[in-house]
Amino acid sequence: MTDHYSDLREADYDRRRQEEAPAPSYADYMDTETVDGSVSLAQLQILAERQAVIQSRVEDLEKQLESEKKLLRDISEQEIPELMDTVGVTDFKTRSGLRISIDEKIRAAIPKKKLHEALRWLELNGHGSLIKRKVSVAFGKGEESEAERLKSTLIDGEYVFDDNANVHPSTLSAFVREKLAEGEEIPLDLLGVFRQRSTKVELPQ
Repeated sequence: MTDHYSDLREADYDRRRQEEAPAPSYADYMDTETVDGSVSLAQLQILAERQAVIQSRVEDLEKQLESEKKLLRDISEQEIPELMDTVGVTDFKTRSGLRISIDEKIRAAIPKKKLHEALRWLELNGHGSLIKRKVSVAFGKGEESEAERLKSTLIDGEYVFDDNANVHPSTLSAFVREKLAEGEEIPLDLLGVFRQRSTKVELPQ
């Protein structure tokens, strides 16, 4: 038996080994074939068990990564900026040589409950080109001709359709930053404008 899979066998076959003889390792089956020449079922079983274990490890690591990302966001976007505001500094250097500074960006995302009002404001103020609109209609089988006729015109009431209009957050954010830089007044609350502050850590040279 090879040492390559020893940890896997110990973790996944303890219970089985208590009830039956030890299972051969993957290496023992590398050149083994059944009478009809197909790949050994024992080899297939070992690989399937190995995949299950690795798949479980990957899922655990992904959960751990998401948890660590959340901790990083909490520290970078809330805890440190709030403490720096309390102390009254915008950047500082630690004794170990780390330089901490705050990076502030203006972002915008229209609140769902204010979507219709916000889109109307954009249209009335000459910014309708920011709006991305998607109108979709559902047709059943055998309705190809109806779909073709409806390509150019929607007939009210004949079909149920979805009319989705919105402005992508990145597009809206760029628009807001441009207008604020020009000193133009815009409805900040209506457009969901907010400051996103996060700290940047520079390692010592």
